[in-house]
Amino acid sequence: MTYCVWHRGLGITLDLTEADLGHPEYPRLLDEIYGNYQPDLLYCLEAHEDEGFICPGFMAIRKVNGRPHAMHVAKGERPETKDESDLHKALREYTVKVAAGEGFRVTGAEGAEGGKRRTDVTVEGGDRHRLAYEIQLAAIAGGSVDERTRSAFRDGLTPLWLVNNENAIPIDRAPWARLNVQSWRDVTDRAALPVRGGIKQLHMSRCDWSNAVPCPRQGAGRCGGRHALWEPVRGLYYDDVIRRTATGELVSLYLPHPAGRRGWHMWVTPTDKDEFLEGRPEPLPGRSALPRAGGAGLVPAPRTGAWEAGDHLEAGLRGELTRARDDERPIDASLWHTEPGSSEFSRPFTVGEFVIPGELVAARRTFTRALEHCADIAARLPSGVDIAAGRAEISGEQRERLADARERCRRLAEEMHTHPWWETVGDRHAAREALTYAATHDTASWTMRPESGQIV
Repeated sequence: MTYCVWHRGLGITLDLTEADLGHPEYPRLLDEIYGNYQPDLLYCLEAHEDEGFICPGFMAIRKVNGRPHAMHVAKGERPETKDESDLHKALREYTVKVAAGEGFRVTGAEGAEGGKRRTDVTVEGGDRHRLAYEIQLAAIAGGSVDERTRSAFRDGLTPLWLVNNENAIPIDRAPWARLNVQSWRDVTDRAALPVRGGIKQLHMSRCDWSNAVPCPRQGAGRCGGRHALWEPVRGLYYDDVIRRTATGELVSLYLPHPAGRRGWHMWVTPTDKDEFLEGRPEPLPGRSALPRAGGAGLVPAPRTGAWEAGDHLEAGLRGELTRARDDERPIDASLWHTEPGSSEFSRPFTVGEFVIPGELVAARRTFTRALEHCADIAARLPSGVDIAAGRAEISGEQRERLADARERCRRLAEEMHTHPWWETVGDRHAAREALTYAATHDTASWTMRPESGQIV
């Protein structure tokens, strides 16, 4: 029982000890939510986790001695197997039609274990690939998703939860795919059903100074290697997913979160999956783990990050609840798969008495290019005279580009100035001069005249 909950629909915290819930601008809000349970609407703001998921159920408002309080709900109190919508029926019929047309064995809605589980469509493809399609367009509690997913696996089926909402609960609780269709009238042909999420491809990104973020493995600088990223696949349609999952051209993969929180479920090609796992066993949901050094076995991942005490806890939880479950961003998997690099990042530069790390020289070169880019953007802006005379104005796009360029310069400067090499030098002014010289010349070694400080 708690008196503080997060209202996801409005993006506000409700204080149930206050008559107006702390929000006088919503005078009838308590009447709206009391006795009218809506899955995926109210969340607990305490540090409540279950197998890496945030708040496995939702919150419902109850009254005890006339005072409202919130309680956890493991499953939806409203029937989650209510009559199918027209869109639900249309997608089920489309799935059956496409799968049967490809020659796969298809079974419609069926029960299992005495009717405890209901699968919309079962597709049996080649090489023992058996898919259980769960078309979930309405709100559902996480506990129900977990139970039905486990039931499918027990029956030898790989579940595929089909959703049409970027915040749908099945996303990353089980294998899933997302469409953007909202009306049964749009379920016509393949062109009307592009897949918006759930399918990923492996991409190895170069960790150099053209990348805006520090090395994810080192936490700073750039290693010069290549890090694994799972990027969203574009250009696929729902019939492609039906066919490729049945034939095994797409298989499911679970990737734990390095901090032990909610991980990721995705559909990938067998080739990408094998390259990514590198012979390691596939991780299981609820068992957060990272590869050991050398690629042998798994070790538990630390449970860190947003789950810290005090205000950071509420801020971290609020951030997790606010962001879309399918945010369409690439997934950083560098802790699992990284290719080492070489080149200028591993070669120090000697300038007089200073031995400068290669990555710091590369950072200084990138900073110079970033400054030049920023200056070029500024030079293309209308002149102050034209702006003052009303003959021109700076557009919002120009302001945004300039702000982004300046922010990149600021980040690069901060990374350079906080590099640990500076703690090893005595004369910082001379060290800065040496770094600037190394960044503007190609030779890897220079000497410095002691009497003048001149580099030659």
